[in-house]
Parts: sequence; C-alpha cells; structure tokens
Amino acid sequence: MKKLLFLAMLASVSFCQNNKPKFNFNKLKDPEPKWPIFSSPFTSSSFNDSVLDSIKTIQINDEGFRIQVFATRERANAERLVNELSVLYNEKIYIIFEAPNYKVRIGNYIDREDAEEVRSFLTNKGFPSAWIVRTKIDVSDELN
Repeated sequence: MKKLLFLAMLASVSFCQNNKPKFNFNKLKDPEPKWPIFSSPFTSSSFNDSVLDSIKTIQINDEGFRIQVFATRERANAERLVNELSVLYNEKIYIIFEAPNYKVRIGNYIDREDAEEVRSFLTNKGFPSAWIVRTKIDVSDELN
C-alpha cells in the first residue's frame, strides 16, 4: 500500500511539472507614459523653439529658506511684529503656528546666499536673533 501511494504521489508531481505554459515576453506592450509638460518661467520668447521642444519636464523644488525673526506664544505679539516688519521690509511675511509658538518668518528664498543677505540686513536693523530656516516655500512667488 505504501508503495502504491508513493508511486501515485511521484506520478502526480512529475505530471504537474510538464504542463508549464510558455510565456512570450515579446507580446508585452506597455503603454507610453504620459509625462506632464511644464513650461519654463526662465525662458524668454527669443529662446530657440527647438530647444524648448526637447525639454520634457522641469523639476520645481518647493524646498527653500525663510528667515525666522521671532517666536512667541501670543498671536497678538506676532501680528504686531508683522506690522512693524512690513513697514521696514517689502517682502512676504508669514506667521506660522507650530504648537505652542507663533513664528514670524520672512521671504521665500531658493538660494541660501539670498536668505543670508536678508538675515544680515535684519540683524543690522535690530533683530539679532534672526536665523535662516529650511522649509517649504511658495515657489510661485519666487518665480514671479
């Protein structure tokens, strides 16, 4: 009986291995991906159109720098400083809430060097604790 059971199992395993379907990799046809097309804000109308046609995408990085001038737990203090800074400096000023503090930050800078220039300007104008923060920025403001 054991021999018969063993022969049946051996026969079933050997027959299973013979019915392997053949797969033809040449029949695979992946669709061409539809990449988004971005127009470059850095090009002018005199730029060669053939070069523009060769550009497929432009990576827009929304990481950049802002200068943090002040942090407080009172929103009224942050708003008062924003009013003071808006007279002194013509740049976009943000109040960011990160519990438990309201943080006053200035600008949208892609390059750290630009942010450093503004930080030293603010330091000379009476904000010695101003420091540069790497954060997400409004790229659309920087490109305009």
